[in-house]
Amino acid sequence: MQNGISIYAGLDYDSAENLSLIKSAAALGFKRLFTSAQIPEAADGENFFDDFTDILTTAVTYGLEIILDVNAETFSQFDIDGITLRLDDGFSAEQVAEISRARKIQLNASTVTEKFLDELLELKANFKNISALHNFYPHPWTGLETYFFDNQNRILHDFDIEVGAFVPSKDGKRRLPLREGLPTLEDCRNFSTDLSARFLAALGIDFIIIGDGAPTQEELESVAAIVDDEIIFRAKLLSDDLTTAEIFSRKFTRRADVAKSVIRAVEGRQYLKEIGGKIPAEVLPIERSFGDVTIDNENFGRYAGEVQILQDVLPADGRVNIAAHILDEENFLTGYLKPRQKFSFKFV
Repeated sequence: MQNGISIYAGLDYDSAENLSLIKSAAALGFKRLFTSAQIPEAADGENFFDDFTDILTTAVTYGLEIILDVNAETFSQFDIDGITLRLDDGFSAEQVAEISRARKIQLNASTVTEKFLDELLELKANFKNISALHNFYPHPWTGLETYFFDNQNRILHDFDIEVGAFVPSKDGKRRLPLREGLPTLEDCRNFSTDLSARFLAALGIDFIIIGDGAPTQEELESVAAIVDDEIIFRAKLLSDDLTTAEIFSRKFTRRADVAKSVIRAVEGRQYLKEIGGKIPAEVLPIERSFGDVTIDNENFGRYAGEVQILQDVLPADGRVNIAAHILDEENFLTGYLKPRQKFSFKFV
C-alpha cells in the first residue's frame, strides 16, 4: 500500500516536529504526504507560507508524493508542478477533465457520483492521472457510514480508480480546532490507529492516510505494517502446543466455499503435514463461541490441522482444540473477511 501522513502548515504543530515526522514516515516506507490549502484555523499568512514551503521541500527530498487539497477558489494559487491536486468542491466535469490531461489529480471520493464519472469518460479525461481520496470529518458523529463508504468505493473501483481514506491518531496530538480525530469513517473515530487501518484494509481501501498531523511512532509503524488484501486479527494464543503455535504464526486463506458457522482456512492441514508433528487433543474440551480460533486435533483423522474461526456457538468436541481467541473488540472484522482473502493473527 502507498500509505501517507498528513502535515498542516500554520497550525500548532512545531515546525521541527513536522519535518521530523516526514523523515520518520519515509524511513518506514510511507509514500504520500497530504496537506491542505483550506484550513481556516491556520496561523497568520507569513507563518503559513514559510511552514508550507518547508513541508513541500522536505517531502520532495524524501521522495513523498504531495497531495494538496484545494477548492475552486484556491486552485489557481497552488497550481504547482509535481503536486497531486485533490479537487474538492466547485469543479465542473469539464474542468476536471481538462486538468486531468495535464497533471495528476484526486477526486473527492466521499461525494463523487457515477454520473460524474460517466461525464468524465465522455469528456475524454485522462483516467491514468485520476485517483480518489475520501474526506475526513473533524466534527464528531459526522463521519461516513460504512455501507455508504463501501458503495462509493465500489463505484470508483468500477472505473479502475484507486481510492484512499483517512484514519485518526488516537494517542498522538489531534488536530485543531476540535481535537476529536480526523477519520473518514465515524466508526473509526475512537478506534486505535492500528484497528482503524486494519478495518479500512478489510473494506478493500487502496491506500491509507493518517489524518491528524502528529501521530506517535507506534501509530506510524502500525499503518506501515498494513498489507494489501490481508486482514490481521489481534488475538490471544491459548494453546501451549508448539506445533499449533507454529501453524498459527503463518498466513491463511479463507476457503472459497463459505460455511455457515465457521470461517475455514485453506492451509491448516497442509501446514501440519509440512511441519510433520501432531496436534494432541485437549484434556477437557469446552463449548466453542464467536471469535474462538480452533484447530482440529489428531482425533479428527484426515482433518487434523484444520483451522477455523467461529462465527456461531458450537458444542464442545473432543476432536477440536480451542487454540486462540480474537480480541472481543476486533471480532467484528471477521465479518469483512471475503472468500479467498488472506488473513493472519497478531498475538498480544
